Amino acid sequence: MELVAQRAVQARWANVEDLPSTPLQKVIMAILFLFTLTAFLTYALRMYSKWTSKQIGLDDWFMTGAMFFSMALLGPTYMFFKYYYAGFPTSALPKDWDPAPMLFWNWIMQVLYNPILALVKSSILVFLLRLGGHKRGVRWAIYGLNTINLATMVAIFLVVLFQTLPINAFWDSTIPKHREIDGPLFYIISAIITIVTDFFVLAIPFWIFLGLKMRMAAKIGLIVVFLAGGVSIIVAILRVHELRKKFYNISPGYDPRDGIGDTYSAIEVNLSIIAACVPALRPLFRKWMPGIFSNKSSADNAGYNSSQYAHHGTGTGNGAGTGRLNRSTVSNGFPLKDMRSTHTEIRGHSPDGSEEEIMTYNGIIKTTNVRNKTKNDSVI
Repeated sequence: MELVAQRAVQARWANVEDLPSTPLQKVIMAILFLFTLTAFLTYALRMYSKWTSKQIGLDDWFMTGAMFFSMALLGPTYMFFKYYYAGFPTSALPKDWDPAPMLFWNWIMQVLYNPILALVKSSILVFLLRLGGHKRGVRWAIYGLNTINLATMVAIFLVVLFQTLPINAFWDSTIPKHREIDGPLFYIISAIITIVTDFFVLAIPFWIFLGLKMRMAAKIGLIVVFLAGGVSIIVAILRVHELRKKFYNISPGYDPRDGIGDTYSAIEVNLSIIAACVPALRPLFRKWMPGIFSNKSSADNAGYNSSQYAHHGTGTGNGAGTGRLNRSTVSNGFPLKDMRSTHTEIRGHSPDGSEEEIMTYNGIIKTTNVRNKTKNDSVI
């Protein structure tokens, strides 16, 4: 009896390397590995940039959690595709095909999938909190949205975990099911909830950046960078449509196995990681390609003959001052404009790059006491 049972298990859990493949399945696997690898490289560049500038924060730890789950999702997804015979027409399935291994890895995929999207959104919201959190409305909107996001993550995780009782009845048809949810309906509703929260998160940058006092081209550039996250929303919508076709037969004759629709989940989560990491890469690109990404103006690079002006000023960074001044410079070579009881901003180039630049436009200015001597030796 034990020998028979052992052979039965071996038949059900065949070595995936012994399973056949098709050109379409190879394309499916290439999509899976390509998007996961690209997400990991983008994440690694983000962390390198933050680590070298000593700017690692809570948003980076959220992103680290998302990347961990994404990498953990890679193996189960590969196993699912092999046991599912992805890339084969359903009519070509072996007569003795057993869905148990496929269902087991599918359950693992569901457990790992949802936390990725929620952690990415929390990372973005924490980042936006630093940029626009000084505005009370923005701050409370981010707090509320992140609370809903994390609560939804926990709720969906628990429902996925216990969608069938006992748990292993999900993949083992020999075990009687005591409780079971309507799986397809739950998958679609949870996906729609995720998409709705995605749109709310995407709206926050508009709220912050549209009020900035900066050149329209720079403002549009910032918005476009954050709109990159909209690409993952498009994939999420396509995934919902794929689920409807797969479970509700809205397209008669459609064979979900013989297509790439099952890759949408992997594409969605990895695109969300890539899009969320892109804004944090600007300081790194500016360091590597200063001619393209530098935020210095032509006036900064033009040079000034310091002999024309008094030059006994001292300064340590970004600053602001008021008063009646002759033309002068601070020691790091940033010129002060003539002004009459007006506000002057001295913007340097700090390790946190574009984040501090945006904060400056937002009305958050790091101040430094600056002493300047005029030609009459009067100290301001």
